[in-house]
Order: sequence, then C-alpha cells, then structure tokens
Amino acid sequence: MDHLAIPYTESAWLACFTSMEEILGHALSDQQKLDLQRYSALLLATNQRFNLIGPSAVDNLLTRHLLDALPLLQFFPKKARVADIGSGGGLPGIVLAILCQPTQWIHLIESIQKKASFLQQVISELALRNRAAVSAQRAEQLGLAEKRSYDLVVSRALGSLHYGAELAAPLLRSGGAYLALKGRNHAEEFSAWRQAAISRLFHDPVVHPLDQQGDGVIVRLVKKAIH
Repeated sequence: MDHLAIPYTESAWLACFTSMEEILGHALSDQQKLDLQRYSALLLATNQRFNLIGPSAVDNLLTRHLLDALPLLQFFPKKARVADIGSGGGLPGIVLAILCQPTQWIHLIESIQKKASFLQQVISELALRNRAAVSAQRAEQLGLAEKRSYDLVVSRALGSLHYGAELAAPLLRSGGAYLALKGRNHAEEFSAWRQAAISRLFHDPVVHPLDQQGDGVIVRLVKKAIH
C-alpha cells in the first residue's frame, strides 16, 4: 500500500473532509482521513484494470461519491448489522465501514469475484475486519442463508426500487429498513413500485434529500412487522 500515491490534491482532500464533517456534525479522526485516502488510492489503481467505477465517478469521487455515503449513517442504530448489496467498488459500503461506530458492522455483498476480491483487499489493508466482511455471492443466496438477520440493507445504482426491495426483504428484520441511494429521477420509479407485489411488505417510501441541490436522495422503505 505504501507505494500507492494518495490521489487528488491536498486542497481537494481538505474540502472533502470539511464537507464530511459538516454532514456528520463532528470531526473525522486522523485514521479515518488516512483510510479514506488509502481506499481512494486502491480504488483508482485497481480501476485501471477492473473498471470498478466509471470516468464520471473518478472525476467526482471527492465532491460527490464519498459524500453520498455519509447521510446513510443517520439511520444506523447504535448496534447495527448492515448489508450493502451490489457493493461493486465499495461505494457506499467501504466508506460506511471506515466511518461507522465499532458497534456497527457492514456486510458487503458482491457476486462478481474480481470486485469481491478487491473489497477483501481493502478490508485487509485498512484493518477493517472488525467492522466489515465480504461475501462473493448474490443477495438472493444470502437472503436464504441469513433470513431476517439485518437491521438495514443499503444499495447504490442497483436497479429499480422494487428490484432492490425484493433483494432486501428476506434479509431485513421486522421494522428494519431498505435505504436506496437514488438519482434525480427517483420519482419515476414510484408508479412501478406501487404496482409491485413487494410493496405490500413495506410502509410507504420516505424520501430524504442528500444535499440542498436535491440531485440525489435516499429512498427509505421500512419493513412491516410480520404477524
């Protein structure tokens, strides 16, 4: 890891960390800052071979994609088991693992082996084993093995709202929530959501803007109690 140069300029990182601290309402530790920089270095270096994120994500990593993970933390219970389905390059799962509390644990679910191997490398090199683990399998398989074992399920760029909810539902305990990071066109999915059978397992969607511009949102679906 030491041979990897920290990407982006010092001023860009300073602006990123300042934005993060404003969102979180508290200061980042030096270790968290270093881990975010080291993760970004690993992500960009590996991206040249495996295409973990697209060109626009590379350009906006510090100004958008790292920041987008932070508002999810407000929904974490003090003690939480969280599944990140379709983890890809680790956005938001790795960022959440770096910034979450020691009593909160992230399970990164990624069925593509090369991506899962990258996530495992990050967890190892950043010493995150107490806060995160990786499974190279589909969410459907985990849902069969670990029914109702998670307080939260999160996803980013996974597909339609009802598709994500279908994957999340078996994993979630009653009262647990599916948190989907969505773009500006999220409202277009609600019509299909209302028609989907899976919608009957959840309360009505609640939308939480990620920022004042409103370009991105968290759509929160709380699973109904099972009687």
